Amino acid sequence: MEKLSEYIKKKFGVSDEKFLEVFKISPGAEGYLLGSLGEQLFKEHAESIGYEVLRIKEKPEGGYNAKSDDARGDFYIRKKNSLQDEWLVVECKGVKSNSEKRANLTNIKSCLTILKKHSIDRQKHLESIWKSGFSTYEKAKESWTEQNKEQQFPDFSWLKENPGAGIPNLEGIWKNSEEIENWLNGFDESYFSENAFWDLTAPIRLIQTHMPSSRIDKLGIKSTGPLVSEFNILCLDLFLRTGKHEFVFVNSQQLNHQAASPNHLQQNYTIDILIEKESFQRHELLKPWYDDLDKCIAETKPEPRKLDISQLDSR
Repeated sequence: MEKLSEYIKKKFGVSDEKFLEVFKISPGAEGYLLGSLGEQLFKEHAESIGYEVLRIKEKPEGGYNAKSDDARGDFYIRKKNSLQDEWLVVECKGVKSNSEKRANLTNIKSCLTILKKHSIDRQKHLESIWKSGFSTYEKAKESWTEQNKEQQFPDFSWLKENPGAGIPNLEGIWKNSEEIENWLNGFDESYFSENAFWDLTAPIRLIQTHMPSSRIDKLGIKSTGPLVSEFNILCLDLFLRTGKHEFVFVNSQQLNHQAASPNHLQQNYTIDILIEKESFQRHELLKPWYDDLDKCIAETKPEPRKLDISQLDSR
């Protein structure tokens, strides 16, 4: 604690108490620190299971546009003692902090609808989401092809068993809609307030990614979301929804792309929905998500890249 006090005094010129007071009312600083923590903890985790890990510069000389197209992530990784110049680029992210508000889970009626779609009516919902996405894709392809006769529009490659942004499997938790409604009505409305979700006292926790970057793909299509090709592996730190720094992984090539722009990833993928009724235990991950980095790489075989020394961060 003495070292921490000395650091705060030297860097910020205030007491521990004043620093904490200001830090609590600075969500931007808190988010930035959580992001840095997630990156460092991933680095330590990867090294502990036999990977060489090299940090990629956030902003190379010349700004973000100077970043290599093959190194738009946080780390290069490869197995230690490898003699091949073959690396995977890993992007580290935290979960979306206001996902429940954005999904309208602060409204009990909306909660009922969403939980029903993911449990009682899940199979019907899977088919509906896939068909809707394919229809959007077909319209976008037709429109683009009319103006670009000599270029091929990318294929549609959504997973039928987990289409769209992802549909966690909540089957078996409730027998029917009435059971869901009775369960929800067992909580006071205050349990569905925005603050309740922030404080993890609400009965539902939505685990989603948050990737709001804007990109232009090789076809000239601009959309909000990373390019599928920016990195090999997305690593997601679940801390904000589970209270533990635990990671899940996915090969970016296997995520469901944007329906109207197949070279772009979506901003918000839903990995799981945790329920108070089950003591907020995580459900079995649906493909393409993995708990195990080695298994994710071995089974999905992301295509390695050459190391670009100009992109390395010496920290």
